[in-house]
Amino acid sequence: MLKLIQRYLAVNFIAPFAMSLFFFVAFLLTFQLFRIIKIVISKGVEWSLVFELMGHISISFIPMAVPLSCLFATIYTLNKLSDDSEIVAMRSFGMTKFKLFLPFLVLAIFIGTCVYSLNNKVIPASKTQFKNTIVRLTSRGVLTDIKEGKFFTEVAGVTLFADTVIDKGRKMYNVFIQQEGKGNLLEQVVTAKEGALIKIQNEEWSIPSVRLHLTDGTIVKRFKDTHKDLEKILFKEYDFPLASGGAINHFVTKDGMRTNAELSVEIRLATERARAKNLSWRETEKSMAKTKLELWSRINTPFLCFVFILVGFSLGIKHGRGKSKNTSGRALAVLLSYYSLFFLGVSFARKGMVPGYLVVFLPTILAGMVGVYFYRKLDWVS
Repeated sequence: MLKLIQRYLAVNFIAPFAMSLFFFVAFLLTFQLFRIIKIVISKGVEWSLVFELMGHISISFIPMAVPLSCLFATIYTLNKLSDDSEIVAMRSFGMTKFKLFLPFLVLAIFIGTCVYSLNNKVIPASKTQFKNTIVRLTSRGVLTDIKEGKFFTEVAGVTLFADTVIDKGRKMYNVFIQQEGKGNLLEQVVTAKEGALIKIQNEEWSIPSVRLHLTDGTIVKRFKDTHKDLEKILFKEYDFPLASGGAINHFVTKDGMRTNAELSVEIRLATERARAKNLSWRETEKSMAKTKLELWSRINTPFLCFVFILVGFSLGIKHGRGKSKNTSGRALAVLLSYYSLFFLGVSFARKGMVPGYLVVFLPTILAGMVGVYFYRKLDWVS
């Protein structure tokens, strides 16, 4: 009887979990879908390629969607069982809190293991394939969309103009490029007598990039908040990066395309470089912040699945039929507190103020303590 009840609880969890996972992945997908559609429409690609891109990017959202799905699926399952008085019936058979929680614990371990495996191999490969395809589409547009006497603005933050364009942009004369700056650099203006588009293959990622090979020109940089306002550089030859993924770069990073082992190697090499340069602890942490956050987040996700299932279990069980304790409000408060603390910590970690592992694991530990608190408060006797 006991094993039958536990299997019944597990089966009741699966459907809400699957629906929640689909909803959160679809919700996260909408933020990137407009960027994909913009690229796809301008390049006129087939629908099969569109669905392939959506598949790759959807897989990448799974680690973010799974913990949320675990929380809300657990709450929904136990709310429904409580409303139908099935929890009361199970308790009358002598089931303890732990025995009722056991099937959810097993599911948490299974889900966490699957997510960790996806994060290690499948998702990095999927992100690499996604960025590869986007870059190929972008580079295709660069080769065909540049027209003489017209401004080209397809590349984010870059405006390009050429008096003469030959062979679909492969050769240009009297080239003008204006690029938006970052940090203290306000903008960069490049002028050259000649320019030629060339493709370069990235050997590490197998991702092509388009560069504009310029000859006989100048680079003028305009700064802010520095002792010098302008800097002028004369060059004989200069390669200007023109296409390497466009707006998708902020979503798909180099760290995101690395496996866990590769991230560990990159952290070790970055540490050695920092020691060779005698950098301070803060400067060292700042230089490796993104890589460390990526690695620790992958390790933390399985634990977060367990913690959210524990919180959902503790909040989902009602004291009696029809007696609500505002579980949705409490769950939302836990979520907001968790992610507020997490993103606040990320901002500090990127400045090198706190270590990455503390930023990632502290919110999870605090959420786990909340789950244990509500678990112990469950009035099982009455």
